[in-house]
Amino acid sequence: MRRRTMKNRINADQEKTRNFHQYTVGEMAGLLSMSAPTIRFYDSQGAVVPHRDEDNQYRKYTVVDGNYLIKMKELKNVGASLQDSVRLLNDVDLEEYCAGFRQLEQAEQKRIERQQLLLQGFQRKIALIESLETELNQITLGMRPALWRMDHQIEDQFRAQKAAVTARANWTDWMPAADLSFLFSAVDPEHALHWGFAMEAPLAEALELDKQDSVYYPAVPCVRMVFCTHNEVLLRYENLQPALSYLEKHAFALAGDILGRSIARVMGKENTIIHYYDVWLPIKDREIL
Repeated sequence: MRRRTMKNRINADQEKTRNFHQYTVGEMAGLLSMSAPTIRFYDSQGAVVPHRDEDNQYRKYTVVDGNYLIKMKELKNVGASLQDSVRLLNDVDLEEYCAGFRQLEQAEQKRIERQQLLLQGFQRKIALIESLETELNQITLGMRPALWRMDHQIEDQFRAQKAAVTARANWTDWMPAADLSFLFSAVDPEHALHWGFAMEAPLAEALELDKQDSVYYPAVPCVRMVFCTHNEVLLRYENLQPALSYLEKHAFALAGDILGRSIARVMGKENTIIHYYDVWLPIKDREIL
């Protein structure tokens, strides 16, 4: 890009506003509904350059400073960083100004698309909660959708490895599109309880989910059960007994890890705690046909 000599726009404005009405930081904060620390922070970063009282060196702001602060808020509202906001308001020409806004538009569009996907996840969760009225204690056959899943807790301990901590933070950013997911391993005779997060694979791809420390589970035919527990802190393998009995009764063999999710945790009568879940027990293709 061609380099140019350009006088700092804020300093140039300051030279022309020495005789304007001047406001203290507290007065400006009240007029703009901004906190005084926020204004001081913008000041320290070069977003505004207030006048200094000759007697006590207190900062004094003019309407020009106030309008710069309002423009800073506009740019913040569309996702601009502080550094980019200062640059756009202080040291670019029209072409760069337009290009900067185009970049912000693209980022904002991506943010809105992400929020729409999160909203769809929230709506799906609400529909799942509302389905409890008709599906509680029901056992059915169906396809479990393809999922991405990560483990973040085993029994009563969080996984503390660096990768798990990072993945946990990433996954919680995607809730409620991500579900709280439990797992009982098909190869663990102790049936230890694993908690983590899961998301349907198409949604994970659309959201560009960081799959670090995560495992892909393909779509499989399953026996699905919707159930609840009362006053139990930890879910246990024994809570799945109705579904396990269903497998045995119909000569189905378990064909992989058991996955499920937390649907809701609410207060019941007499201060009981009711936790609602659904669970998917995978079986072989030929057995569901």
